[in-house]
Amino acid sequence: MKRPIEKGGTVRSAKEASSLFKMGAPMHPIFVHFTIALTASSLVFDALGFFTGRASLTAAGGWTLVGSALMTLVTISTGLTSSTRAPVEEGEARSFLRAHMALGLIFYGLLVAMALWRLSLWQAGTGVSWLYLGALGIVSLVMTVQGYLGGELVYRYGVEVEQAYRELPEREAKSVPPASSSRRAASATVVGKDGGTT
Repeated sequence: MKRPIEKGGTVRSAKEASSLFKMGAPMHPIFVHFTIALTASSLVFDALGFFTGRASLTAAGGWTLVGSALMTLVTISTGLTSSTRAPVEEGEARSFLRAHMALGLIFYGLLVAMALWRLSLWQAGTGVSWLYLGALGIVSLVMTVQGYLGGELVYRYGVEVEQAYRELPEREAKSVPPASSSRRAASATVVGKDGGTT
């Protein structure tokens, strides 16, 4: 499929840059990265804190988990908005979308359960355990599968991908690239012992 091309070039001013900004741009791909980063960071901080015994790392794990639970609300709401305006026909892409949305709600339920578990650990004054780390690992695995499905929607099926792109500016090369060695050998003149060329 040939996409339409916007003639473009180098953006040279803030005014040109602001004219490219579109208010209707999908926000879900932006917020989803916060959910992924905060959840993964929570697992890493908690594991490091568990193995090193540093309370500051487990505290960071707790706070990033809370941040993930809050940010995921925004991620889910922007995802629901994206799903309502995405023209996905019945078929394989729609199945991916349904699975992505179902896993998103399951992931969020698990994430809230983990945040509540973490709160109870904090109130009891106890640290994280193997069981907690394993459960958070499972939640991260659910998040990974769900993110994979979302990636398939974008990269395989083009959901919420604008069908036009800006053409990169063409420019003249400042120097000619060197010839390949086979071309140089073919064009080289060989001088023999008698001074003649071949």
